[in-house]
Amino acid sequence: MSLKALVVDDEEPARKELRYRLGAFPDVEVVGEAAGAREALQLCSAVSYDVLFLDIQMPGADGIELAEEIRKTAKGSPHIVFVTAFEEYAVKAFQVRALDYLLKPFDDARLEETIFRLLGKDSGKRDGKKVQNFLEWVPTEKNGTTIPIPVTDIIYLMTERDYVYVQTFNEKLITRFTMQELTERLPSKVFFRCHRSFMVNVHQIKEIIPYINGAYILKMKDKIHSEVTVSRGRVKHLKELFSLQ
Repeated sequence: MSLKALVVDDEEPARKELRYRLGAFPDVEVVGEAAGAREALQLCSAVSYDVLFLDIQMPGADGIELAEEIRKTAKGSPHIVFVTAFEEYAVKAFQVRALDYLLKPFDDARLEETIFRLLGKDSGKRDGKKVQNFLEWVPTEKNGTTIPIPVTDIIYLMTERDYVYVQTFNEKLITRFTMQELTERLPSKVFFRCHRSFMVNVHQIKEIIPYINGAYILKMKDKIHSEVTVSRGRVKHLKELFSLQ
């Protein structure tokens, strides 16, 4: 059974392009289009959609306001996927519990990732190939608000007193993800689980320093040049990553 989708965008060419690209997925059927918030609300009151693809900047109510209203009035509980060229609305998008945030221009692989997330096939298969649904953002919390951190901005992740923290260049923020979930949802070629309590972004390593008993220390590129230990059991993997002797 296919997912019923509604595409909402005030620009007709944008709606046509997204409809065309979604046509490549047999599990998704675009059964409605709307050029604005009022029309979208009318359609949602009449049809139980599974997913709404929403633009953000539109005349009248914007996509964020529309999503909030849909949460209150729409039939069923449709997933929300924002499709926009504006990065700065990501925080608000996650606050209205968006399933995904597609930042234009995005390629077909990124759209496929969204569709598999909608279908609940994060570790499923398509055409015989295993698909890994990697995170693009890690939601963190600060002062009661949700702050999505792009994975490219993560210096390292650490566990401390049963909590997991995301270290960016200048601050440490808590996330609800477990370290195991992050290990599974972040690409292993970029994020190296160097210790039971640490996982580092290999592109954010400043120095690799030999330590006692065959271990290593990684000096990171955050503001204070944090030092992260590589356990002896992970040294072989470290050497393979960086072609160390």
